[in-house]
Amino acid sequence: MNGGKESVISDEKIDAAVAPGGDLPMLTVAIPCYNEENILDANYRRLKETCEAQGMTYEIIFGNDGSEDRTLEMIEGFAAADPQVRVTSHSPNRGAGFTYREMWRAARGEIIIHMDADLAMPAEVAVPTLLAALKDGADLAVGSRYVGIKAEYPLKRVIFSRGYTMLTRLLFNLDVVDTQTGFIGFYKRILPALDPRSDGFEILVEFIAQANEAGFRVAEVGIPWIHDTTSGETEVWSESIKMLAGTMRVKRRFSRFKRERRKNER
Repeated sequence: MNGGKESVISDEKIDAAVAPGGDLPMLTVAIPCYNEENILDANYRRLKETCEAQGMTYEIIFGNDGSEDRTLEMIEGFAAADPQVRVTSHSPNRGAGFTYREMWRAARGEIIIHMDADLAMPAEVAVPTLLAALKDGADLAVGSRYVGIKAEYPLKRVIFSRGYTMLTRLLFNLDVVDTQTGFIGFYKRILPALDPRSDGFEILVEFIAQANEAGFRVAEVGIPWIHDTTSGETEVWSESIKMLAGTMRVKRRFSRFKRERRKNER
């Protein structure tokens, strides 16, 4: 176990370096984990079945974000028994954004599908839907609860989500209704052009806004959403305050990102 170690991948800047050795998979499925012991066994099996059904080589990366339960022990067990499973881990807990960058940096696939461990968007639907959007020409596909879909979602979460959508459209001029599902697919080749630095969940809007600004094609696709609290429930109002503060920091970095891009284009 990696228990007390710091990050297994320490660089702060995402790069597109490929891990050496062996044949490279076409697809990487990246799953961030924080105290997920209650759902990991069943969802690992669902992920395996879904990946096998896609007819392409693949790997599954579980990213442990300083979990305090048996999460790390379990995913290391998966990796020991299954050569298509890899693990990134750090301790203590550093936040969603830090974990996302760690997994994306470690990914060897040409395509990365990123999904939450709870599989609120069912893997058997989300993976082929996101892959189809990429095949149709998108560089980044964003899974949405609201595009042609009626989500099973508590009212207070709908209110927060809709309010956050209005804020992100105002701040980032984004034509994306739902930036925060955590279910996205993209080509790894876009990573060197982007520099998302958020350590919280706001990394998702930062990543999407930078991709849009960099000229990559962003597609939003509706995927059914099932609200499941088996692995725990985020406290909406306290999380919304952190998200708002984090998003304003993203806005400042995004302004610098735009200036630097335009200066380099001259």
